[in-house]
Amino acid sequence: MAKSKQADRIFKSDRRIRLGIWGLGRGMSFYRSAQALNFDIVAGCDFNQHMRDNFLKLNPNATATSDAKEFLAMNFDAVLLATFCPAHADDAIACLAAGKHVLSEVTSFHTVAEGVRLTDAVEKSGKVYNLAENYPFSAGNMWLARKWREGLFGELMYGEFEYVHECRTLAYTYIDGTPMNPGNQTHSWRSWLNFHYYNTHSLGPMMHITGKRPTRVTALPSTQVLAGYPFGGKGMGGAGPSLISMSNGGTVRNLMGATTNDSHVQRLWGTLGSADMSDGSLKLRLGASGGSPKFPVIPHWDELGDLAAKTGHGGGDFWVLYYFARQILTGEPAPFDIYNASDCTLPGILAYRSGAEGGRPLDVPDFRDKSQRDACRDDDYAQPRFDSKKDLFPAGADTSITNQFSVTMRDLINMACQFRAYRDWDKVAEDMVTPASVLNLGQAVAAGASRYREVLQTAKKIADAYPQSVGARVLREMMEVGHADEAVKPDFEKKIKAELGVLTRRVSKIEAARVRAATKKQAVVDPWTSPFVTSCKISKMFPRNGGVATVPRVSLASRAGWETLVANDEGPGLKFLNAHNVYGGKDGIAYMGFHARVAKAGEWLLNVGHDGGVRVFVDGKPVFAEPRRVNPARPDRSVVPVKLKAGKREIVIALDTDSGNGWGTFVRFAVPKKLRKKSVPVFPEPVAG
Repeated sequence: MAKSKQADRIFKSDRRIRLGIWGLGRGMSFYRSAQALNFDIVAGCDFNQHMRDNFLKLNPNATATSDAKEFLAMNFDAVLLATFCPAHADDAIACLAAGKHVLSEVTSFHTVAEGVRLTDAVEKSGKVYNLAENYPFSAGNMWLARKWREGLFGELMYGEFEYVHECRTLAYTYIDGTPMNPGNQTHSWRSWLNFHYYNTHSLGPMMHITGKRPTRVTALPSTQVLAGYPFGGKGMGGAGPSLISMSNGGTVRNLMGATTNDSHVQRLWGTLGSADMSDGSLKLRLGASGGSPKFPVIPHWDELGDLAAKTGHGGGDFWVLYYFARQILTGEPAPFDIYNASDCTLPGILAYRSGAEGGRPLDVPDFRDKSQRDACRDDDYAQPRFDSKKDLFPAGADTSITNQFSVTMRDLINMACQFRAYRDWDKVAEDMVTPASVLNLGQAVAAGASRYREVLQTAKKIADAYPQSVGARVLREMMEVGHADEAVKPDFEKKIKAELGVLTRRVSKIEAARVRAATKKQAVVDPWTSPFVTSCKISKMFPRNGGVATVPRVSLASRAGWETLVANDEGPGLKFLNAHNVYGGKDGIAYMGFHARVAKAGEWLLNVGHDGGVRVFVDGKPVFAEPRRVNPARPDRSVVPVKLKAGKREIVIALDTDSGNGWGTFVRFAVPKKLRKKSVPVFPEPVAG
């Protein structure tokens, strides 16, 4: 590979790192990142011919082989290790023994004893070992890590991190989606590995952000699983939640799994602030209080972030390669050395064991301490395995039938779930925000209807040939999910197309009814139900001087020092202002001014909710005073009948902040069909507090 000009700008070194990639499926995902750093990809190893062919196409000057010993004997400096997950420890040890630095895909090892052997091998070799845990290195997580180190969030109290990924088809394909070959097999490890083991994409970011390590883990048994997984409740088909104690006394809920909702939600609670990240949006609540202001932020990359973002996988692959290269070239430690990698891997192994033992808490050993390692040398506890080559169909099964399984299962999963989505969303179309979306689902089903029938016919043929096999079970499960009894009929395609015509008219009626309802509502709300509160202003703090009942008359026009704020919109015409966010625990009188636009003159009910004494002025005239605190969550607790002229009206509320206990006020108007009598007295003039 030609020397990268970008690399010269990243590292002050002309040294090139000759890199071999072992495992050319996931391993080739790092290809673009390697180009931007001091790496020359010179060798590849994979048992799969089509992956070797793809590797050589992208790296014509490199060498590729299917033989691991031949690969490790080649002349290069470092290995990007992306072999099968349960083999990572032994493969990494072989790389270290061959004198290679190692960047290992997750996870580092499969048993505690393997972790001990790997740690020993790294220490003995003197070579660099890094774990390629890339989820900590998104823009959001790197930004949070910087701010956490600066003390913005205080100490970790509690965290929730999720890596929920229903990757069902990968039990029957290689990572690039190509069906297993021969087709009567499942994937080597994705067909059986329990999701507890695959824990680093959720635990890794939390460790990196907070700088804390796990010390104890517990997990309750969880046996409910999705259809179509060959190892059922023992494998990747279910949820894997665990609770983890951290080194500072905080607790983390770590969730992996395959469910009906893929999720990468992350939430962190510190003693001074909290963070909430989901769907690419990061929000913080800062101010050391549960009711502190909560606002979205834009997380900025670390230096080189723009370059990282161009290399794919959210930039994470770039950063793990960057830290790996940096440690080789400069000696500066990477975030996930062998010890942090062990801290991140061990809780998954122990969580599986805890669940298998009914939730027994287990301590997480610290492999930095050789005495703790020595105590674990014989700990070979491991999950039972599904034999990917032998357990799917009985010995001697007709391969002319069973070799159609992997491609059939891949397509069946995709098409059954597609049809199920159409059928289930159709049941709630009237309640959807965009009911026309059901049409798109139906059109996709119609386009693939003929192929779906073919897939179902093949699936039934395989299942009928070996009805007691695991292969038959998972096929039948997915056929049931995908309404096979309906889709296999000869008129299926014709029926779906006819349905779409009916659905089109139905959606049109739903949307037309909503337009009519919105028009009717608008006609009622704007002129009569609620004059719209258009703006809100607050004043500086004034001394109490005898209480809220004696404060002077004011108006928005006459009061200097008003500040315009945006009040929370709590519904039609209902506004809420949280004074606590502005004044904190200060004691005194604060004025809050609102404007309302009245379309038609009439008598109205002014509803005021207040967590502190109030006095209310309308167009500069006092109309109500209540020195007692009334919960603002009940805005109809203080109700004032007022007569309003048409046009722009002014409402000013004087609020007793009561040392921060009087934290806010609601304001809302309502039309009185019949003037209701309220238990709260109405005072046309102020009364003594």
